[in-house]
Amino acid sequence: MTAQGYAERCLTLSEEHGFRQWRGLAHAIRGICVTLLDPSSSALEEIRAALDEYRGAGYQLGITALYVLLCPALLLSHKYEAALELIEQGFATTSRNSERIFEAELYRLKARVLLVRGAPDAKTEAQSLLDQALTTAGSQHAKSLELRAAMDLAALWIDQGRSEEALDLLAPIYAWFTEGFDTQDLKEAKALLDQLR
Repeated sequence: MTAQGYAERCLTLSEEHGFRQWRGLAHAIRGICVTLLDPSSSALEEIRAALDEYRGAGYQLGITALYVLLCPALLLSHKYEAALELIEQGFATTSRNSERIFEAELYRLKARVLLVRGAPDAKTEAQSLLDQALTTAGSQHAKSLELRAAMDLAALWIDQGRSEEALDLLAPIYAWFTEGFDTQDLKEAKALLDQLR
């Protein structure tokens, strides 16, 4: 709700002052928020139109952030192929622009899509993608993204009966944090650790 309010405010200011780049971003983020709150909404078309307008105007800054934000909305709407296509666009942008800030998250999200979609070799490929997400986040010192990748990998290992390995992976990453324990990621990590202990 808070993000949607900020997106709507940004959209209003952008339209008032002719900030075309920010208008496209705000439109997309507002649509993503609406879709996350109500996956049955028709906001996905609004998001696609906003992304097309943004890219069509030649803007690239922050586009991978939009891909990363949109992917969970596509997952909630069971649009797995669209999510995979979006992730591949994210990887292409990462390679083209060297905008690597969300590269680890793209690997993690691709693993998640493959697992939810349930392809025959999904677990093997997801393991590899999550390993890559961990390596990438670690090399970038992106602890929040490393935590997310570790949680997903730990959950995969728990399903495979590898709870001790999951604990050994997740505990030291979680222990690195000294604040932010009221955030969703750290709450989920703590719950997973409590389950493992």
